[in-house]
Amino acid sequence: MIIDSHVHIGYSIAMNTEVTPEFLIEQMSWAGVDRCLVFPFPSYGEIYGADWILELCDEYREFIPVYYVTEKFQTPPEVFVAIKWHWVGGVSDTASNYGTLKSEKLPEFVRSVSELDIPLIFEEELEFTRIFVEKFPDVKLIVPHLGLLGGNPVSFLREFRNRENVYFDTSLASQGTIKRFLDELGDDRVIFGSDVPFGVMESEAEKIKNLDVDKKVKRRLFHRNIEKICRLS
Repeated sequence: MIIDSHVHIGYSIAMNTEVTPEFLIEQMSWAGVDRCLVFPFPSYGEIYGADWILELCDEYREFIPVYYVTEKFQTPPEVFVAIKWHWVGGVSDTASNYGTLKSEKLPEFVRSVSELDIPLIFEEELEFTRIFVEKFPDVKLIVPHLGLLGGNPVSFLREFRNRENVYFDTSLASQGTIKRFLDELGDDRVIFGSDVPFGVMESEAEKIKNLDVDKKVKRRLFHRNIEKICRLS
């Protein structure tokens, strides 16, 4: 069993490109991936909301729906298994908006996420992430790319080494960095992700398959950790 925890789907206005279900199914076939968590690109998520991705996941049972959160901080329906937080209020992949942390809506949103017991797939700068974790220590976070887009992965590792609620996905990270996270964190806080279309699902999966670790560790990375965090059946 392989579950990809980090996959974009739909149309990207910024990139003027579309990731279709058929493209993803083909990627999954090449990589030997059974299921994947899917969420929209930022612009698409803000425009179309949640219904379209639920309909998509109902049609394609290989897909698992992830809710895209905006500055409105609306509580997702219980059918979603995770929430994608992507530089909320800031500049995508460039700069966090620290004013977001002062939003009056944020505490209630976080409370609802805690009650749902689902993780935030959380992309922000290291300092923003640190403040968020300090402010809301009980929420589960999955940091994509081992923190690569938010700063230096090693800095993320040092900052959150002892935070049991902070997990990391492997998308776009080097095999050596993945191994370092495993050595220092253990194998229950690292999760396989590909970041399609920015990563190629097959090559991202091969990084895990070729790691010099026990098969039990690979099973945790490929499916058992994400199943536990997202309460997947």
